Amino acid sequence: MRASPSTLKKALSEPPVLSRPNDEEVLYLYLAVAPEAISATLIRETTEGQKLVYFTSKALQ
Repeated sequence: MRASPSTLKKALSEPPVLSRPNDEEVLYLYLAVAPEAISATLIRETTEGQKLVYFTSKALQ
C-alpha cells in the first residue's frame, strides 16, 4: 500500500496522539542514543499496530 504525497505530508505535519496503556499490557521501550542526543519512546502493541504512549528527547551539550 502506497500513500499519496498529500497523505504523507499530513501525517508528518500532525503531532502524534498519545494513547493510554491498560494495566496488563506489555510496553516496549525504544532508545536512540547518539553523540548529540538521546531519545526514548514508550510503545504499546495493538491489533491496529504500534501506538505511542510517551516520547522524550534530550539534546546533549
